[in-house]
Amino acid sequence: MKKLILIRHGLTEYNLAKRYCGISDIGLSAIGKQNAQQLRNKLNRVKIDQVFCSDLKRCRQTAKIIFRGSPLKIVTNPNLREISFGEWEGLTFEQIHNKFPTTYKKWLKNPFLIDIPGGENLNNFISRVKKELESILANCPDKTVALVTHLGVIRAIFNILLYIKKDDFWHLHLKSETAYIITYSHTFKPKITEL
Repeated sequence: MKKLILIRHGLTEYNLAKRYCGISDIGLSAIGKQNAQQLRNKLNRVKIDQVFCSDLKRCRQTAKIIFRGSPLKIVTNPNLREISFGEWEGLTFEQIHNKFPTTYKKWLKNPFLIDIPGGENLNNFISRVKKELESILANCPDKTVALVTHLGVIRAIFNILLYIKKDDFWHLHLKSETAYIITYSHTFKPKITEL
């Protein structure tokens, strides 16, 4: 049996302003640092064997707060980055709607068929995450692995491991101060526990 702990980074100023962060390398807000501390308190009781983390600042800061004082090495990995939002990076929903009205509406309706201008195709993003997840799990058999990453990556992993329909991709609402533990083996369906 394996356990995968999915940890979303703490909130950033972009998150609070409802801006698309994507691969923009911004740090945690004061609230985001509090989110990470809350997760540290929750995860103190969980035995973790290995920690992987997106190389973007908000994830690195979150991981450093959560695992401060731990002997575990935090392995940064650019393949755990959020999807690139290209020309939409740093813009609010309203700004994107005003600058790219047709493309944005089409993308919201069917993000798997419409590309973000200058950004990463959603199918390619999920393929990137799947390839990296398979590599991490193959190299950490029967271990509890924590991933400190982004909302889009966590949605992709849920899609991959739990066979969530593409139509439901945006309907997963995940909180910053919560970790999701997926317990699974080859003999039973994965089980999710919210921590």
